[in-house]
Amino acid sequence: MQGGMGDQFMQAGMQDDMDSEKADIAKTLEKLPDSHAALVQGYNWKLHPGNTLNGDEEHVGYMDDQDKEIAISSPWNYGREFTVLHEIAHRVWEKLVPPEYKKMWFHIVQNTQDKQDQSPEELFCMAYANRYAKNKIVIHDHPQWHEFIERLPQ
Repeated sequence: MQGGMGDQFMQAGMQDDMDSEKADIAKTLEKLPDSHAALVQGYNWKLHPGNTLNGDEEHVGYMDDQDKEIAISSPWNYGREFTVLHEIAHRVWEKLVPPEYKKMWFHIVQNTQDKQDQSPEELFCMAYANRYAKNKIVIHDHPQWHEFIERLPQ
């Protein structure tokens, strides 16, 4: 029944899923300070169904400024919302975190990273995502990290 009613229903269902995902992203952006959410305004969201991005076994998300696109996968070890927030956090780090805050963050990470083998920027992104995500990730739930994220420039 190729191209028949079954395909139309399947496409309609996929569109409903996409609309639902976009609505969830909009709700997530509402949790953020306005200046943070503005960093991704006008970007298109490309949602990948697997644990990693299609054709890229190493990454769960990326942001492309030239094409104004943010791609997000569905990793099994944390939710899509966390992944969305993590990608936004990279932009917050790059555009809004002043050098003196980055120095403070480096010091905090040295004293709290507890065997997490990631760069300070990646850990910042984990802390940021954990601050705003509905479902927290225990390994990234440090009181000092939370306090730091709370003090970020708005």
